[in-house]
Amino acid sequence: MNSIIKQPRWKKVEYSRSQIVNAGKIIRQENPDTDNYKQAVAVVDNWRAAHAFPLHIIYTHLRRMCSWNSNIIVAERLKRLDSIVKKLARENNMNLWTMQDLGGCRVILPNIYSVYEYKSKYDESRKRHLKKKEYDYIKNPKPSGYRSLHVVYEYHSDTTDTYNRNMLIEIQYRTHLQHLWATAVETMGLFTKQAIKAGQGSEDVKRFFVLVSALFAKQEKKPIPPDVIDDIDEIISEIESINAKNNYLDFLSGVRVAIDTENKIIKKNPHMGYYILILNYDTRRLRIKYFKSSEIEDANIVYNSIESTRAESKVDTVLVRVSSFKDLKQAYPNYFSDIGEFVEIVKSYLK
Repeated sequence: MNSIIKQPRWKKVEYSRSQIVNAGKIIRQENPDTDNYKQAVAVVDNWRAAHAFPLHIIYTHLRRMCSWNSNIIVAERLKRLDSIVKKLARENNMNLWTMQDLGGCRVILPNIYSVYEYKSKYDESRKRHLKKKEYDYIKNPKPSGYRSLHVVYEYHSDTTDTYNRNMLIEIQYRTHLQHLWATAVETMGLFTKQAIKAGQGSEDVKRFFVLVSALFAKQEKKPIPPDVIDDIDEIISEIESINAKNNYLDFLSGVRVAIDTENKIIKKNPHMGYYILILNYDTRRLRIKYFKSSEIEDANIVYNSIESTRAESKVDTVLVRVSSFKDLKQAYPNYFSDIGEFVEIVKSYLK
């Protein structure tokens, strides 16, 4: 008898556009302890979870396109609830219905040439998704120093209308060097409890990362962030001065995380699947939960449960899909505090 293969059970949108927009307004303003807020979170969870199928289609296409090159990493993730709330609060004109990165794919490539090569390959491939926006933060770095190429697509299928409901998926193409920088920023933010990525934190720490971004941009022969003198000696000198005062590189070198693999399933299943990373930034322990590709519904239930108590538990959590555990560590090294390469590259420029 042939065995039955369990297929993923994909969430569908259960609310109207106006309900989704209103839920975004509520979680931006209301007290988390109210019933109104809890109902709004249920709407947000459903709207986010419904992006899993469009995200799966785009991720699979990208992974197939890049599969011949082992130096390319493709990962997918659903946006964290905490990040959704902060983005709504930070951007007054933002609403939940039009948020373009609830579902995101990250493509990490060896160099600048590959970034634009694979972006063009995907644009020119056989697909029905509608290209909505493109943000080239490599040619025009953000003031924070962030550099990457973002392209937003609206999912579209000719065979069924189920997910043809303004489902926006963002693809981030970035070089290995740009990924190292972004990882270091997130690691520093996690362990200092400063949202550096969102523009918070001390002036020194923000300036440090802007300068390192400029250093990396010079290495890649691309434009540097604004408000930085375009002279590599000046850039290095200012990095040395700020680091001598604050010891940022030593701090990043010293961050270590203990990994708790709750069961042996990760070693037994090193291939494609969903992983929930749960980092307690007080105890510096990382728990990892693994789900097979067919268990997306179970993964979402557990993920939503963990997120609902993350503030009390002092954890940072993310649900991602990758082709192997090895790719997981490379795509999200900030959760493993694996940023030694970043430190080594910066130190190689210093006296």
